[in-house]
Amino acid sequence: MEKNEVLFYVLILHLFQWLNGTSFSIFIRDSTYGFAIIEMIHLLGLAAVGGVILIVDLRLLGIGLRRQSVSEIARELTPLFLGSLAIMLVSGALLVATGPLKYYYSPWFRVKMLFFFLAVLFYFTLHRSVVGSNGNAHPSAWSKVAAVVSMTLWLGVGLAGRAIGFL
Repeated sequence: MEKNEVLFYVLILHLFQWLNGTSFSIFIRDSTYGFAIIEMIHLLGLAAVGGVILIVDLRLLGIGLRRQSVSEIARELTPLFLGSLAIMLVSGALLVATGPLKYYYSPWFRVKMLFFFLAVLFYFTLHRSVVGSNGNAHPSAWSKVAAVVSMTLWLGVGLAGRAIGFL
């Protein structure tokens, strides 16, 4: 491991240790319903993001909603996606605040963050490019690849998130 990597992990550890001792973190952790409410909001955001991704990606695969172009569907669902993504980010940060050290030491949390970073990066780059260039034409091979990669990345986010609580 390089010196910069070690420094990064030490800085993150100190940040998580600080967060663990904040009154907000202690309040949420000791709250009877705090974690459950935050997790419910987080899962609703994930469900909405997953629904948008599924609708657009199934259309990219040529399944369903064939009367509308992929770009038209994506344009209509973008506000829902962005709003749900914001909800996931805020509620996810609040979930981390409920037990920062648990998350820091969880390999599944790191896997989830990796999948999340890749899924968001893919969505805002290649996925949007494919969606924008795809009219009502029959889905191309690249469209299908983009759809499968997108669904795989978001499925990875969800599965790794579930693994945090159980493994």
